[in-house]
Formats: sequence, C-alpha cells, structure tokens
Amino acid sequence: MSSFVVPAFVAVFVGCGIAVLAFVPFVAISYRRRGGLTFGRTLMWLAAAIYAMALWTYTLLPVPSADEVTCAAVQLRPFQFVADILSFDVGSVRSLMTNPAVLQVALNVILFAPLGWFVRQLAGRGIVVATMTGLATSALIEFTQLTGIWGIYPCAYRVFDVDDLIMNTFGAILGSLASLLLLHRRSGLQEADAPRPLTVPRRLTGILCDLLIWGLFSWTVALAFGIVEAVLGDGRITEPGPFVSLLGFALPFAAQLLSVLSRGVTIGERIVLITAVQVRRPVPVGRILRFLFGIGGYMLLSQWTFPLSGLLLSLLVAVSAVMVFTTRRHRGLACVVSGTEIDDARSTEAAVG
Repeated sequence: MSSFVVPAFVAVFVGCGIAVLAFVPFVAISYRRRGGLTFGRTLMWLAAAIYAMALWTYTLLPVPSADEVTCAAVQLRPFQFVADILSFDVGSVRSLMTNPAVLQVALNVILFAPLGWFVRQLAGRGIVVATMTGLATSALIEFTQLTGIWGIYPCAYRVFDVDDLIMNTFGAILGSLASLLLLHRRSGLQEADAPRPLTVPRRLTGILCDLLIWGLFSWTVALAFGIVEAVLGDGRITEPGPFVSLLGFALPFAAQLLSVLSRGVTIGERIVLITAVQVRRPVPVGRILRFLFGIGGYMLLSQWTFPLSGLLLSLLVAVSAVMVFTTRRHRGLACVVSGTEIDDARSTEAAVG
C-alpha cells in the first residue's frame, strides 16, 4: 500500500505547492491572454500540476539508499512486451486481465494518456505536439532512471525499457485523441481585450493575489537568507532574524504603497485588470485611505503587537469581506472609505481610445 500511497501523497502535496507558487503569474497571463479566469480552467491547471508531479513520483519513487542500490537491467529490444505477454497464460480474457505483462503495458499507456489530454485542452496543441511531448517526457524519465538520477547512484536502480518509451508515447497519443471528445469550440466568446464585469470572484482573486505576493515574498526572502547562512555556516537553516523579517515585510509593503499612491489600485487589482477611475476626495488623501483600509492595513496590523491589533485585524478582514459582496460594483471597504470608483481597465482603455 505504501508504494502507492506515498507517491500519491507527494504528488498532491508538491503539486499543490507548485500551483500556489504559480498562481499569481497564472492569473496575470489568463487575464491578458484569455480575458479572464474560470473556475473550471483553474481546476484543470491544478490537476495538471499534480499530474506532472505524479509522473515523477510514480516513476522515480521510492528512492533507495546508496548502500541498497541493485543495478537494474537495460531492455533495448522494441516490442519485447509481446513475447513477455505470450510467456504467460493468454487462453482467456480472465488470464489476460491478470497477465503481469499486459498490466505493465496498460499502466504505461494509462500513465501518459492524461499528458496528451492536457496538451490539447490546456495548450491547444494537436496530436503531433502531444506525441513529441509524450516521447520527450518519457525519455527524460527513462534516462533519469538509466543514469541513476544523473550520477547520484553508480548505476540504474530501475529498468530502462525501450518499450516504456513506445507505450508511454502511445498513451499520450490516445489522450490527445480522447480529448477531442471533450473539446467544444463555443461561439460568441469575448475577445481577450473586451471589457468584463467586476464580479465577486474577480475581486476576491485580486485580494488573494495581494496576499500571496506578500506571503510568498516574505517566505522567499527568509528562505534565501537561510540558505546563504547555512552554506556559509554550519549547514543548518535557522529561523530568520529581525532584519530578514523586516526586509520580507518592507519590500512588498513599499511596492503596494507605491502602486496605490500612483495608480489607485493594489498590485493584485492590476493583475486582474481593475483600475481606479474616480476619487471623490482629494486624490492623495483618497489613495492614502485606500491603502490604510486595504492591503496596507492588513499588513500593518499583522505586524503590530499592541493589545487590540488582533481584534482590529479580524474586524477589518470581516468587514472588508462582507462589503465586497454588498457594495456597488463590489468595491469593498477601502474603496468606500476613500471614495474610489473602480472599473475594468479595458473599459477605460477603450474610452480613451
């Protein structure tokens, strides 16, 4: 059971981690290339990230310790699997279904079928690209095994099999063909540069991008300093010091402040193509209020440790969340307090043009 569960757990955990790291650029690219972001396509990309990790975990894990490595054979005869199948009982459907060689071939095909499906559904590429992608991915995995993970081990710890290359590629071809059954071109789609309404999911996506930019940048700074200290010191990664924590906070704080003061919107709002079009207060005052009752307030209250900071932060988050749903055009608390109106950036560009 562990030989199945552990690779699956690693694939899901690491795949979700990659999806989190890639979320902000994914949203930015989606809004500029496709005009927006859909829940279904987001789930599909998450599934693709988990699947990509599953390809590696199920073909390379478990990794043996150095003193337990047993050099594996190399199989270079194409279609050797046919002889392997015939070496077992093939006299009935039941015997074929339990034939180890048949199961091995079927698993190789099934493992790579989603790759061809994702190539067509997400990348919009046809069977030729799916075939080449399947062949290249399979070759990379097989040669990683053959070289003992590129020299980490003295020899291959899993069998290099040319038939795996063939059947993996065939699986990618089948996945590409199967995806044709689900690929429907819809008429009347908006162009990528056509204005879109300001919806609750769009506003929440922008807020999520702001929080991820803040959190991931702080984490990256802490990790980078930790690695440098480990390399120059005793090899251990320690907790970040006050200077590192301050730097991880100050840089995204300054970037958000500059974005709001110069453009009237946060970095996350700019990513989802939201722009400030009107401020009913003096512009400098309105933008300072917009920052303090928005991302700036969240960041400051999360760092301050005075007695009511936690309560104020919880209250700010709760009120802001409710007002995203209840205010006109889903402006939220910061826009209401600062007197800011927001719109789709493409609408203002079209009006100017």
